[in-house]
Amino acid sequence: MVSLQLDLYVVRHGECRHNVEDWIGSHNDSPLTERGRGQAQSNGRLLRELAPSLSALDFFASSLHRACATMELLREAAGLPVSDYRADHRLMEQHVGDHIGIARDAIDAETDARYRADPWNFHRPGGESHADVYARVGRFLESLKRDSVLVTHAQPTRMVRAHYLKLSPEQVMAFDAPNAGLMRLSAGSEAWFGD
Repeated sequence: MVSLQLDLYVVRHGECRHNVEDWIGSHNDSPLTERGRGQAQSNGRLLRELAPSLSALDFFASSLHRACATMELLREAAGLPVSDYRADHRLMEQHVGDHIGIARDAIDAETDARYRADPWNFHRPGGESHADVYARVGRFLESLKRDSVLVTHAQPTRMVRAHYLKLSPEQVMAFDAPNAGLMRLSAGSEAWFGD
């Protein structure tokens, strides 16, 4: 159970090539676009304005390159040492198994229909369900000791928000995490800043 006493600053990685080209990145990587690099830097400047004390925060990123690159650009823009953060595999994007690297419109109609019937529990071939990601992210959140900055991906961002705000699966799935901006979870509520 995540403590509502903690303030969390949650950032999705900046825009990547796979976001623009509309293929599924999952545990594969693609580089940040120039726009994505700018989003990360903007979030660093924003964090510097919002956080009462940057030195009082812990910093964690998904261990995937696009999240680490975003974290390093964010920290640099906030005036912090670039590499003073921890990478944690529990913040990685949802593993979509055999669908990694394929175009979204290449997913067959039968698989898409099974997903739409029960998106929370659906496992793509060889992958994780949203429920699995929720449990994984929950284990990470339970390990936090103090206010933190998290740089992660679309699905883990949904799950951090879900744990913190105590959302139902339906509420979780209705949320779409943007590549730009920063979400602050504080005192049991959320606020969005930036683009």
